[in-house]
Amino acid sequence: MRKLVYVRIVHTSADMGSLGKELTQVAISKLGREKWENNQRLIEKFWDELEKEIFGLNLNLENTRIYQDGLPCEGEMGIKIIHNTAELGSKNYQIIEKMVANGARIVATENPELLIEERNLLLDMLKVSSTSEKEEAKKRYIAKKDFLLEQRDAYIASRINKTLENEETGILFIGAEHNVIPKLADDIEVFDLVKH
Repeated sequence: MRKLVYVRIVHTSADMGSLGKELTQVAISKLGREKWENNQRLIEKFWDELEKEIFGLNLNLENTRIYQDGLPCEGEMGIKIIHNTAELGSKNYQIIEKMVANGARIVATENPELLIEERNLLLDMLKVSSTSEKEEAKKRYIAKKDFLLEQRDAYIASRINKTLENEETGILFIGAEHNVIPKLADDIEVFDLVKH
């Protein structure tokens, strides 16, 4: 039997890499600084509680594979991305770093081409200055967003299906908009952390 712990996450600006600062500025301009700061405190609390839940599962980490939303590589490069993002303050990646230090293995979870395409669409919206250009960039993003999400979910599920071995546990950290579960192999028992 193969098991997968499904963890719905909330992304922080530290998780967004080079887009983080610009997305933060957009959020502050929409919400106002006070509301944005309150949001940040709620997100911090979410991650603190999630960390307790994850380590409370008492997984055999040497028999655990980690699948991460937005992570296109593994090995030395994957570890470097995790370490650098953890240092930027990402609670998500700090949790993964602790798990890896205790024997868990990361898996290249995402298709880099799909990530780059989505990132470029987001960048187009952030980089243009005129209102009409912003609207056009937003329309392009909205037109492709659902298709890209579907393609990413299919790819993520295929990576889990191919790499998670019998008697292993996987843990998938995935944004709330994703829907990977229906695409997983029938012999993977899913433990949805949110529903427990």
